[in-house]
Amino acid sequence: MAGDSVSVHGDQQAAAATHVVEGGDAITSSAQGSSSLGAAQKSMFWGQETGPSSMGDTSAELFNAISDILAKEAILITTFEAEINAALESFTGTEQDNKLQLDKIREALAKVDKSDAAVELKVAQHKVDRLLQRLGVAGAIPHAQSTPSSSTAGGSTPSTTSGGSAPTTTPGPRKY
Repeated sequence: MAGDSVSVHGDQQAAAATHVVEGGDAITSSAQGSSSLGAAQKSMFWGQETGPSSMGDTSAELFNAISDILAKEAILITTFEAEINAALESFTGTEQDNKLQLDKIREALAKVDKSDAAVELKVAQHKVDRLLQRLGVAGAIPHAQSTPSSSTAGGSTPSTTSGGSAPTTTPGPRKY
């Protein structure tokens, strides 16, 4: 999971939010325009004959229905915008909280690394290292060369001189 991160890309989010607002404004404007067209379908323009009068009534009904749909769509976009903004605000807060918690963990690890117990472990490991060197087997035990101070507060594992793998075994006694 190292390297994976979840975050809000501020510039991209700002651009998307602008498009949402612009889209909502365009839909609202279209709803108002359709309503105006519906209201403009007066009998004085269509006349009293059955065909044209029916066409005028149907046109008014159509424009009003489209206006109603567009107005409802504009409300939906406004609701979407409010919900997304609330979710992003919450996410940003959570992201900041997580960063603060991670900083606390790093501080705690640094305290452990500098604790009396860590110092005592380093002294004991140093004694073992010297003993192994006197015996001529320095490097044969990978953990003997690693120390807590060789790890980082970010959680990487200690390195060893043998590359992190166990020493290889050979059959029979060793020659010294």
